[in-house]
Amino acid sequence: MSDLGRRGVHAAAAPLRAGLGFAAGFRYPLRGGRFVYVEHRSLARYWIWPILITVVALVGVGFGAAHAAELLGELWTRPPASASAWLRFAYGAASVLAGVLIALFGLITVALLTSVIAAPFNDLLSEEVERLATGQPPLPFRLRKMLADLVRTVRLELTKLGLYLAVMVPAWLLSWIVPGVGQVVYTVFAFGFTATYFALDYIDWPASRRDRAVRERLRMVRRHLPTMLGFGTGVWVLLFIPFVNLFFMPAAVAGGTLLFLDVDGSATGASAPVAPSTPSFPRPTSGQESS
Repeated sequence: MSDLGRRGVHAAAAPLRAGLGFAAGFRYPLRGGRFVYVEHRSLARYWIWPILITVVALVGVGFGAAHAAELLGELWTRPPASASAWLRFAYGAASVLAGVLIALFGLITVALLTSVIAAPFNDLLSEEVERLATGQPPLPFRLRKMLADLVRTVRLELTKLGLYLAVMVPAWLLSWIVPGVGQVVYTVFAFGFTATYFALDYIDWPASRRDRAVRERLRMVRRHLPTMLGFGTGVWVLLFIPFVNLFFMPAAVAGGTLLFLDVDGSATGASAPVAPSTPSFPRPTSGQESS
């Protein structure tokens, strides 16, 4: 085959490789779910706690919304039956509005803080997933190391959350400058940025344990972009399903850890996962490129 033919085959195969890489990445959250829920059920000692904390927080939000009228009564005395109909209507409307605002603010707060609350537990889960996947012996317990990891994990999670909001909120506001077109552009941008964000977010724990700089992590995402986008999309889709997302986060943590081990080449031992496969096509050699 001539050099031109090889270049043509390589160019035509690029979309296929990208599509297969995306599909391989999309399967990692499902692999992570199988890893924690089927193959290693004892890992529940790590992932059950953030789920319970989140459930308790949601119950608290529901309790506060249901008792909004009582909370409102602390600020505004309930009008007696002899009061005017308008005053009693205003009080009732204010009670309903208070309940809606409490529920909305509470749900948003819980959604934003869930990743922060779960971060220390997810770090421990990721470390144990890596140990099981690579066949490494367990590390000895050190209180100082645990506290240092706790502080580092929470700080990183808050930083990532702040970065995401700092990018997405202004982008959403800017999308309204040109109605219609702006929303289309924002949707495309939001998909790419959010998928990339989730990919970086869930490979963060094994990368942090190796002291990988942000630049190295971005280089890893760029080098394996289709696979990373597929993984981030899989995480994004399942995290937006109500109630399912509570039980999906451990699967995303395990999937992100397995993905990092595969693309980083850190998986060793008999139980190491197999690297994502993509078809190989002939590439022009350096001598052919220069000719």
